[in-house]
Amino acid sequence: MATKLLKWGNGVGLLVPSFAAKSCGFKPGTFVRIIVLDNEIRVRPVSTPCVDDYSPLDDESPAHKVERLETKW
Repeated sequence: MATKLLKWGNGVGLLVPSFAAKSCGFKPGTFVRIIVLDNEIRVRPVSTPCVDDYSPLDDESPAHKVERLETKW
């Protein structure tokens, strides 16, 4: 399925169609983890956010290293 990204503040917003959200258990207020790969973004539900989720991801960030390791599985 194709959709269009829209400007949202200093970022972009993505509308997730209701059937896709329901199949992943997403509903308004659901916390999600965003995983950035080379040419792909993955969004996964999480029960609660962790402290590292609020810091910017750069090459020196421990959160960045965790995400990179997670994606090698």
